[in-house]
Amino acid sequence: MDPSSLAPALQQQHGEHYYREVNRLREVLRDKLTTTYRLEGYDIFLVQSVRIGLAMLSHLLHKHNLSLQLGEQRHYQPIELLFSHPVPNDASAQNSGVNIVTHVNPYTGVIDDLEGCEGKAVVDASHSFATGLHDELITNSSIFLAPLHKHASVAVGLAIIAVRPEHYSCLFRSELRLFEGSTVSQRPLQEAIDTMDAPTWRPYNVASIEKIDLPLTNGLRLTSVSASGLPFACFPVATLSEEQLRKIKQMDGSYFEHAHTLRISRSTRGKCSQQVDHTGSVIDDLARLWSQK
Repeated sequence: MDPSSLAPALQQQHGEHYYREVNRLREVLRDKLTTTYRLEGYDIFLVQSVRIGLAMLSHLLHKHNLSLQLGEQRHYQPIELLFSHPVPNDASAQNSGVNIVTHVNPYTGVIDDLEGCEGKAVVDASHSFATGLHDELITNSSIFLAPLHKHASVAVGLAIIAVRPEHYSCLFRSELRLFEGSTVSQRPLQEAIDTMDAPTWRPYNVASIEKIDLPLTNGLRLTSVSASGLPFACFPVATLSEEQLRKIKQMDGSYFEHAHTLRISRSTRGKCSQQVDHTGSVIDDLARLWSQK
């Protein structure tokens, strides 16, 4: 966009070369993300969120006679709502569907196997990017999306779409680049660059929680259903009291009423090869959650 795209008052506030600066920041951040997260085999696109990225991909895949649809496993609820409509029942749709695969289910912590997904799936990597599953993700994906505000802890208001060039055409990727140019503003880009340049920042969430089977004082048991080694643990829980819901907010936890699932999360910054076991602290939190004090 040229300087006339901004109103005169905004030109005074942001400068007449605002869009040129946004493009520069985008390239700086793209290079940093590629190097830090070992994404040299991908083209990287910066968008506002995973949901917006999926909507973009759905539109572009449709232009290329491919339909984006939910895979068989459960997904993040807003994504299920966006893509829950049935695929048109015609031959082209039946033969050319691309599934959304949720690498780690946010409500159960179940890990979906990505082997064989190359060229056949769009991976929602919201809970595997920048975790202990990062290597598996970047080895086995053709396209994946991940937010930069979760396990990467880079910035709010940014997500990446990573596309293997050998699996998708230059036309497809150039169209995606057009979308990218309309969705990213200056502030989150600068915030992300500043975060990654900070000497204390570490790129990965290396927290790890093992399987938990905890007997409670009331004769019940809490048994985690999530996979070992994730930075969160999930427990099927039918109901919780108002006091318990209040405590959960204080212990980095969430209760998903629609899924009847309690999730306790942990975050420790480090390098990809590190792992810090938080199982004990999660057990302590659960014990306090069901204590009578």
